Amino acid sequence: MDKKNIGILFPASKKFGGTFQYALSIAGSLLKYSKNYDYTLIYYEKDVPDLLDHNKDKTASYNSVLLSTEKTSLPKKIALFANLITGKKIFNAVKNDEAGIIKKYKIDLLVIPFPSLFGYRNEIPYIITIPDIMHKYFPKLPEYPFRARLRRDIEYTNAARYSVLTVGDSNQGIEDIHNFLKIPVNKCRIIYYVPPGYIYENKDMDITDASKLLSKYNLPSKYLFYPAQFWSHKNHARLVRALSLIKESKGAEIPLNLTGSPQESFNKIMNLIKELKLSNQVLHLGYVSGKEIVALYKKSYALVFPGIVGPTNIPPLEAIVLGTSIICSNSFGMPEQIADAGLLFDPYDIEDMAEKIYRLWNDPKLREKLINNGKKIAEKLNFETYAKNWENIISEALNIISVS
Repeated sequence: MDKKNIGILFPASKKFGGTFQYALSIAGSLLKYSKNYDYTLIYYEKDVPDLLDHNKDKTASYNSVLLSTEKTSLPKKIALFANLITGKKIFNAVKNDEAGIIKKYKIDLLVIPFPSLFGYRNEIPYIITIPDIMHKYFPKLPEYPFRARLRRDIEYTNAARYSVLTVGDSNQGIEDIHNFLKIPVNKCRIIYYVPPGYIYENKDMDITDASKLLSKYNLPSKYLFYPAQFWSHKNHARLVRALSLIKESKGAEIPLNLTGSPQESFNKIMNLIKELKLSNQVLHLGYVSGKEIVALYKKSYALVFPGIVGPTNIPPLEAIVLGTSIICSNSFGMPEQIADAGLLFDPYDIEDMAEKIYRLWNDPKLREKLINNGKKIAEKLNFETYAKNWENIISEALNIISVS
């Protein structure tokens, strides 16, 4: 019997940060460890196959489909919206370029690692992942204006409603999907995050190689690291103020290296850094390569993660796998995610954040203890188990399709 063909959709740009890395993790694990299915990668940026090069010993065969980034026309959006509201295909909204491109690949099931109506509008059965519904908790954040919240409500609800199965990252994630989107719990499944493949591919990088790779940045020998796009919920402002407080109260200038593409709060954060006279202390390195990310973790004294949204996040897992100590927000599912591999702080309390940063900065023995605790968690974070978890859900979805 022919193998089923499973499509994996990537977001429109790698600058979507964690969402893009999440798609890489799913595709990377399945290509490397799956034997039961063939795969079709669907993406918008040409370098996606290059980013999966760590799977040179891949088991699964796959096709690559490059789509245009051209936006959906207004008539198609109106038709799609009408179909969603009625739950019926009153108007034909699927006669589009992407449908013509992917039709020849005969995809049996799509894995969509983010809320999207791609599967619905192209009439392909799909599994959808809802990573978070934080706009319900934080409706006043600037990245969640009314139009964005309305779009999320419509897109998330319908993407989950018409999916075969809906995936969350934690128990709280499933509760949120049920409570806010009204999706039955028996239609939801949990798959816990793992870091993207380039983390595993480069995890044995030594300090010498890391130093060479980062030499162009002229970084201090000891620093904190925070990789995150510049959204308000990433909480850069309070982190910068915490470092300023340490400087004022303790006379200690603790360097911080930031990475991530500029978003809504970028200019505000850059201006705050100047205002507090921390320009020589807090550096923004921009959007860097996966290998450079690993090098930055390797050379850092600790990851500091002040984000206020959840339920969980990927950078703390990256730090755990790479042997980096963690100072982390206690928001939502974060304490459960990092367990005893990090120090926790209240992300709204600048003094608490500053106290935990200063404490770890001056206690190498505590840092070593946290790293050792993280090694126990890292043993459970591997691509083989992750691929098996996804294969199980894919198999279940295919069985549901076959009897429906």
